[in-house]
Amino acid sequence: AKVYAERDAQEKAGVYVNSYSKTENLALVEDEIITITNGILKILGVDYKLVPLNEGEGIMYRATVQANIDTDKVDEWIAKGVAERSSLVEKNKELQRQIEVQEQKIAELKVQVAQVKTAKAEEELKRNFSDAEKVFMSNMKLEEGNRLNLVIADWAYEEAVKCWTEAIALNPNNYLAYEARGYYYLWISKQYEKSIKDFTNAIRLNPTAENYYYRGKAYLFTDKRKKAQQDFETAIDISPKYSEPYGELAYIYATSGERQNLKTAIDFANEAVTFDYKNWRAYYSRGLALFAMDEFESALADAQTALRWGCGDAYQLIGDCYAKLGLIEDAEKYWELAKDPPAFG
Repeated sequence: AKVYAERDAQEKAGVYVNSYSKTENLALVEDEIITITNGILKILGVDYKLVPLNEGEGIMYRATVQANIDTDKVDEWIAKGVAERSSLVEKNKELQRQIEVQEQKIAELKVQVAQVKTAKAEEELKRNFSDAEKVFMSNMKLEEGNRLNLVIADWAYEEAVKCWTEAIALNPNNYLAYEARGYYYLWISKQYEKSIKDFTNAIRLNPTAENYYYRGKAYLFTDKRKKAQQDFETAIDISPKYSEPYGELAYIYATSGERQNLKTAIDFANEAVTFDYKNWRAYYSRGLALFAMDEFESALADAQTALRWGCGDAYQLIGDCYAKLGLIEDAEKYWELAKDPPAFG
């Protein structure tokens, strides 16, 4: 009852988000609105009542949810990159699809209850019902964790991880839960070995380019460069126009310490920016390669572009380029900024 009440509240929140986005001149499509409503509701309380059904048919639980809407979350959504927004939308659509499938399966099993004629059939139906219910509740826990994850607070992250862990315990094949928890370990808590383990499970169940990319990032953060390179290459094999792994390969080749790899780094960077002109990792990596080739003006241009799109590491490279060009005062300014790069966003 609580689940259906929350969904009803989310539908009403979706109407509000649509109205808010038009008022603020924000461009949101329907799938994005549906995804946002999973994260902007804060449940304040739930009131349960037992309602008798007609003609002695039993009783029904009715749940009334009290919630409020956090408009800051709408603004935070708009601030996300297009690729991240698209990824979150697709994951939410897949989660909702799985929930609908399990709801239908549970409904069909309820119909079968009246048709059971033997004890053996009854036991099998009970097992099927229990399995379907676990999968359904796993997705509910996943959805709850995803909402908490959007709160952006330490307590909420901790609760989100608990939800994702419960989701996995209920259904060890819930790859969306592995992906969500692995992403948290990768970018928020920086527990890279745990992230590698979760994305390895996600790849086993759902071998997407994105999952290979994220595991590759975790490998790179733990200096397992060869494994990282293999995962980035696999991601490209699966999705040849996926910009991010090209940028990471550019970085691996640019920082290999071998001059013969610099041209390869530039080639990968060129591919990356072809598919996403805001890929700062690609500009930064190409800048590193050009700097190593003594092309300081070109390296400076790439470093400045990388900085424009959010690369904090670019401050150091810009300073180094200025120094090589004899502009020491400018170099010192950027070296100072590199010690504590300003926040982006």
